[in-house]
Amino acid sequence: MKHDMSPEHSSTIGLIDIGSNSIRLVIYRSEGRLPHPQFNERDVCRLGEEVGRTGYLGAAQMQLAFKSLHRFAEIARSSQVDALEVFATEAVRRAHNSSDFIDKAEAILETHIRVISGHEEAMMSALGICSGFHDPVGLVADLGGGSLELVPVETGKMIRKDMASSLPCGYLNKYSSNEISGYLDTLSWLETINPQRLYVVGGVWRAIATAYIYKRKPRIDIVHGFSMSLDQLHQIMDKIDARGGDIHGIPNARRPSMSQAIRVIRVLMDKLSPSEIVFSAFGVREGILFDRLDLNLRYGDPLMEGAKEYAMMTTRFPHQGKVLARKIMPLIAHLRPSYQRLTMACCYLCDLAWLEHPDHRSRLALEKMLGLSVVGISHAERVWMAAVLYTRYEGYMPKKKDFLAFIPKEDRKHAKSIGVLLRLFMTFSGGIPKVLEHVEIEETKKGFTLHIDDDLIGSGDLVKRRVANANRSLPYKLTLS
Repeated sequence: MKHDMSPEHSSTIGLIDIGSNSIRLVIYRSEGRLPHPQFNERDVCRLGEEVGRTGYLGAAQMQLAFKSLHRFAEIARSSQVDALEVFATEAVRRAHNSSDFIDKAEAILETHIRVISGHEEAMMSALGICSGFHDPVGLVADLGGGSLELVPVETGKMIRKDMASSLPCGYLNKYSSNEISGYLDTLSWLETINPQRLYVVGGVWRAIATAYIYKRKPRIDIVHGFSMSLDQLHQIMDKIDARGGDIHGIPNARRPSMSQAIRVIRVLMDKLSPSEIVFSAFGVREGILFDRLDLNLRYGDPLMEGAKEYAMMTTRFPHQGKVLARKIMPLIAHLRPSYQRLTMACCYLCDLAWLEHPDHRSRLALEKMLGLSVVGISHAERVWMAAVLYTRYEGYMPKKKDFLAFIPKEDRKHAKSIGVLLRLFMTFSGGIPKVLEHVEIEETKKGFTLHIDDDLIGSGDLVKRRVANANRSLPYKLTLS
């Protein structure tokens, strides 16, 4: 049965992920399409460290895991979560003594532990990608301590269940490059695909992305949606490997295993040669939540759904974004569809900084957008939206050249034109949906005429100045009537 996780039926869901390298508790506040973590903590227990060599979970590693589970159980109980789900992956499903571990762990947690199969783990990883990206197409690669999951995702969020695979070549298992290659060769379907885009899941991948991002100027310190070329991936892996993982951005607890992780990745890259590597913060946990959603939520645009959820939390007036998006649509028909989509999201977020001091709203709107936990956008698209929201408050684009380097010059022009349009509409309407409804837009030979009641224009020239400012950026003529 699917669960109703719409805003009217919000709930808190705790997920404990017993992985081969670490155990993590995330408590999500589920209020719609996107999961919002309100608690997120992991302990590195390296539970699967000895499984590849001995076939058994090590006694010392199990004791560390039990201590972590005691803490997480208490936090989950004290948080009064509506539901707690616990699942275990490769180390537990593969170990000969897994039943001993599960019996004690279930007693500590007072709940059932679901040991998911390799096929299920691959499927949940792919669902996590479908949750966090807009129409993903490519191959999903989830590299963990005990295993590597691979599964293609096709147009329409169609996951190839028949190809969902799990291989026991996680980075805690000290396999040689030839052995790793041998495991990959068992997947006959791998030779039949040519993935241009590789969506990567797991802490190792996130650490690599973070290390690369730290070296960039300018940079956005968000891993999800960040992408790099194959050459860039090899360059940063060379640096990490040369320093034994001792590089800024790689957590201390992860550094000892980076060399083996990079060995696995290099073999995988030699087999696939993708054009683009896209990093994901969403994985199995988010896939499990995504699988609970009703279909109408599951296949919605993650960016639009996220923007709507934030609008419910931040806007002054209900339905403001919906009405604004509908009214502005004829004025943005010249934009390509990808930027029309971003503009629609900006309509829902145009009140993002209304609670802030007026002198700081533009800067804070920009900063909030850069750090907002919405998904379904690339770094460049995030910067574009931030520029739009800055301009909506300020009337002109941000002046930081390094910031604008994320977006091409032509796209900056579009960002400015959308920003000044939003500024115009929010000025004469005050952001009130009922007032926005009174505006009629008529297409003319040279552009558009806005039919606005004189009472809304007022005695001053503020609205007229906003129109004049918009006309300096728009590719058509805007007039008032």
